Amino acid sequence: MRASFKLTAVAAALTLLVTGCGTRPAENKAEDKGGELALATPFTDALGLVEAAKQGTRKTKSSKATLDATRDGAKVTGTLLAYYDGAASKIEANLTIDGEAGTLRLVDQALFVKLPPAEKVQLKTDKNWGKIDLNSEDPQTKAMGKALRKSFEMGDPAKLLELVEKTGRIVSSEQTQLDGVPVNHYFVEFDAKKQFDLFFGEDLPAEQRANIEKRLEGKDLRIPAELWLNAEQLPLKMTMDMTSFAKSVGGRENGESKSTYTYSDWGTPVDVVPPPAAEVGDYTEMVKQGI
Repeated sequence: MRASFKLTAVAAALTLLVTGCGTRPAENKAEDKGGELALATPFTDALGLVEAAKQGTRKTKSSKATLDATRDGAKVTGTLLAYYDGAASKIEANLTIDGEAGTLRLVDQALFVKLPPAEKVQLKTDKNWGKIDLNSEDPQTKAMGKALRKSFEMGDPAKLLELVEKTGRIVSSEQTQLDGVPVNHYFVEFDAKKQFDLFFGEDLPAEQRANIEKRLEGKDLRIPAELWLNAEQLPLKMTMDMTSFAKSVGGRENGESKSTYTYSDWGTPVDVVPPPAAEVGDYTEMVKQGI
């Protein structure tokens, strides 16, 4: 697997994870999935849901998540432990991408990707980790860093629904149960073009931006998703289907791009530290010398 493809898959997994996570007071038991309160009537507008979710947010923001996804035919599974607090956000992700295991860490405003032996050879490095500085001034790295920083802001339910408000809409909803927990089940859809503008803005190099905009031109690209939120407006599960969108912008004709995230263990302590400095190299420079 090419290094750039692996990094893209991992970053995509991280982005979807953080747009799904919420907050919960630290004193709640880790195994508790929520749902202690009575469910309110589902909202029909994203703005109302955003305002309600804001009332339920807390300073402690942490959870565990499992991922089961297919991206353009490649299978991605894994577990993620995450804590969200602005610049202090941190994540430990253990993923398997098409049978190949990988580890990702977010800490101190930097993304660290563990390099398997074959990739180290490809990138001509003896370092065990590649680092992406989220505050880098390199155009490509800066664009990715901005997208990830925006994703980190989605660490509570209010921010998640703000994403729906700004780039999509609530299609319908129902009240049901998920693993015995009462939930409001929302069917939503995102506008891919609006998401692209929101996450990248003008930071993407002009040539790359023009190429992407040409692919999106004249297309009504909607990304369907489903959200299961408990009575505290915390997401317990999220699914997203990007298959149609991926095919529209040049993905494999027969490849699926679907993701399922399941959340638990709200308030779990998260201890993530950077890899030893001697084992870390600049990922952008590694890719350049590995070409």
